[in-house]
Amino acid sequence: MSLATICGVTVLRSLVISILAVFVSRHLSKLVEARHSKRSFLLFALILAPLLVPDLIVGYVWSLMVLKLSQYPFLIELVYSSLVLLKVVPVGIICFCFAAPPLVTSEADFIRKSVRSASAQISGIAAQWSFFFWKNVLRSFPIWALLFLLAFQEFEMASLIYRDSWTVSIFDAQARGVPLHEALSFLKVPLCVELLLVTGVALLLSRMQKQPQFKQHSDFRSNSVFSQMSSLVYLLIAFLVIVLIPFSLTGGGGLRAIGSLFRNQLQLMGILQESGWGLLYGITAGIAAWGLASFFFSENRSRQLKMLGLIFCLPGLCGSLTLALVMASLFLSDYGHWLYDTPVPLFITLVLFLFPRAAFLKLIFRSQWQREPLFLARLLSHSPNQNQMKNGGRLQWIVSGRMQYWAVVLLAFWAYWDVTISSILAPNNAMTSSVRLYNLMHYGQNSILSAMTFLSFCIPVLASLLLLPVVKKLWMLTLDQKHVTKTVSTS
Repeated sequence: MSLATICGVTVLRSLVISILAVFVSRHLSKLVEARHSKRSFLLFALILAPLLVPDLIVGYVWSLMVLKLSQYPFLIELVYSSLVLLKVVPVGIICFCFAAPPLVTSEADFIRKSVRSASAQISGIAAQWSFFFWKNVLRSFPIWALLFLLAFQEFEMASLIYRDSWTVSIFDAQARGVPLHEALSFLKVPLCVELLLVTGVALLLSRMQKQPQFKQHSDFRSNSVFSQMSSLVYLLIAFLVIVLIPFSLTGGGGLRAIGSLFRNQLQLMGILQESGWGLLYGITAGIAAWGLASFFFSENRSRQLKMLGLIFCLPGLCGSLTLALVMASLFLSDYGHWLYDTPVPLFITLVLFLFPRAAFLKLIFRSQWQREPLFLARLLSHSPNQNQMKNGGRLQWIVSGRMQYWAVVLLAFWAYWDVTISSILAPNNAMTSSVRLYNLMHYGQNSILSAMTFLSFCIPVLASLLLLPVVKKLWMLTLDQKHVTKTVSTS
């Protein structure tokens, strides 16, 4: 099958997945808006859990099950598409929950539906299409485009389940030793698809900002019992397929073989060293990406600076494989070849890859920050009273600092489990654990590999929990130092 045909298959698959994901996400977002109780935490955990499970682990577990369906390619395609759908729906739910309301209010739509006369202009086909376009299409199109890009750029599960995808074809060609300039030529069609979609979304958003109705508040409608039950059933199925089954199989097999792994000092030290490199790359790239997002998208930034930040999001929106190949060609040129076998290309590429995700998290968290408590906490931290100053620092951590910490943790986690960028750009003596696991997973499943996978997952989780009090202490000391410096300068 030619690359153009494979790219067409990927486009068609991503189109179906993204359309279904938009409908499911929109339906589930209503359930989120209806819950304002203590059960909300459990609901958010069910929604976000599939998003936090690495694609590598999901593909590893389901690859063995898919092998039993080798005689039924349609069922294999259905399983893979369902896995991708379950992975991208949480992103759609988040987008719908924080997206601007429709340009057509529910009151205007109610007036349109109340007109019974067929001769009325508002009852015509053109008017109905206009209402549908302004109410549904314009609001859903940017979200659909994002979900399409996520499905279109998916790599790990497609590779382990042996599905046709342009990412797998180009990555395998590059791994077989195809010259880099030839691998870059393969990116023409996928890159055109991605740039066309991103350009369309940018033009649409620029037009929507000029609409005064865009600032209105969304209307809340209660859901029926059947609607809520169907949403909960979907969330439980997604949690079972993406979270519970992979971790029960990986964790169960890994715990049984963890003793054998610890006795094999060579394998143990190798996976620990590679996990350490992955943590180092992830933490530094996550901090840098979050810092850049805070610089470009803070509330007091000018419109020109925010537009520049959106332009910098473009490389990351093109996907990890495209970005890695382009950056590899730059660092293999006459001007950057001396940096190629160092961590610098990997660090820069990871920052560019994480930057649009950091900007996305920044905009979401900014909408959740409560300005009044944060302002009062800052006032309290500048109090001459020592106890009040410490309490102000603690309040700032609770209102703002803790949220930023977990944002960096999430970015570092994504970088830690990235395969394509690390495989292409990481130095040979500083490879990450995700690359080793990806290579071993193609030889089948065994208990030792499950133990290595489970250990590689636990390491960043435990590191984030252990670093939390340390970062909190540093946060408090930094605030105290700023207060002392300001007091000395004013006196």
